[in-house]
Amino acid sequence: MGVADLFSSSFITIDIGFRYLKIVQVKKGRNNTLSVINYGIGDTPRGCIKNGAIMDRDGVVSEINRVIKEHNINAREAKIVMSGTNIISRVIMIDYVPESEADKMIWQEIKDTIPVDLAANRIDYKILGTTTVNGQKKIKVFVTVVLKKIVDNYIELLNSLKLKPLAVDIPSNSVSKFFKLDIDIGNINGMVRHRKPKKDNDTYIVFDLGSETTIINILKNKTPEFNRVILKGSSRIDMEIFKDLQMQPNEMQKAELHKKRYGISDTAVAGTEYICSQAAKRVMDSIIKDIKMCIDFYLTRCNGEHPSKIFLIGGGSQMKGIQEYFEEHLELPAYRINVARIKGIEFSANLDTDRLNYLVNALGVAL
Repeated sequence: MGVADLFSSSFITIDIGFRYLKIVQVKKGRNNTLSVINYGIGDTPRGCIKNGAIMDRDGVVSEINRVIKEHNINAREAKIVMSGTNIISRVIMIDYVPESEADKMIWQEIKDTIPVDLAANRIDYKILGTTTVNGQKKIKVFVTVVLKKIVDNYIELLNSLKLKPLAVDIPSNSVSKFFKLDIDIGNINGMVRHRKPKKDNDTYIVFDLGSETTIINILKNKTPEFNRVILKGSSRIDMEIFKDLQMQPNEMQKAELHKKRYGISDTAVAGTEYICSQAAKRVMDSIIKDIKMCIDFYLTRCNGEHPSKIFLIGGGSQMKGIQEYFEEHLELPAYRINVARIKGIEFSANLDTDRLNYLVNALGVAL
């Protein structure tokens, strides 16, 4: 341990999903290496998040405190990731101008193209760089819009936890920061057969497969190009299994266990496994249809280039057969992030890194 490590302070990151909340204690060391000291995953109280806002603050505070205590997490400063369902994110283009004139033009373009109440919303932009469209040099800008009262809602949550707020971030930004790391997907043992990429480029899709939502992030050269939230998630599979197996009212949890046990199978031909697998396929087919529409919009309306690969994160990425399913339906190689080697993040020796796919947002906000 060097001198820099002795004096670097740790902090907490929190990511509250519809189903699970993730709390990570991290410390930044030399060369900006992120050390994960400890983490815990708890259950988000049902129905506590609506349109991005936390409705049941006391319930969330209680569960976060329980996880912090159980996992001996003890830092007093925190960064938090918002729920992604009520956030506008968009890439805009302005004609190339000197840097001193860019801010004024960007704000004018935001007013012209994103019709929201400027006073009621927190609007941030990030200049991604320059590009050429139809022979004209343009400045590319990534804009995010979120209601101020929702940002305040998350700051109040941290205050209720007696944590000093360091930052409130949005999922698309935390994901893009995580994927700026050096992620090695080569020569991973036990990987399925991968399709040959349609193109060899540095544009890829990150699918965050949640309980209630599927979030699409398209990154080009490690910067965000496109973000959409599909209001369909893996909990729909639970409901389909529940109906198809004609379960009793108190057996929804059993339906979820069936989903985790059987996943999507191409070999099941009869019985419970077949029924559950067919239910999963029906839901995923619906989600894939929406995904293909989003990709088509990105390619045709946003002048995007065809992605070369897929990364799967979130709880739904653990489902059996999901990797092969995405490869087959999108004809791109798909990778689960928890089997990759990632430079720049170090885990304490006693921690289970197999659950990394749950922690991408919580780690990204720390970077």
